[in-house]
Amino acid sequence: MAENAKKNPVKGGYIARSAVSGRFVEVGSSSGVKKAAPKSVSVVKEASSRRKSALKRLANR
Repeated sequence: MAENAKKNPVKGGYIARSAVSGRFVEVGSSSGVKKAAPKSVSVVKEASSRRKSALKRLANR
């Protein structure tokens, strides 16, 4: 795993993000640890942006 990474527990394993940039670095599960592929990075980034926009809409009610 990358040095200075924060592990966030999720169902069935964890995801690791860089402590410096906050970028998605790797996924760990019972089947092993895998580095983040460009496709998975973009999917995580898109999901994060959707959550942020939903929270902004709720806050602006």
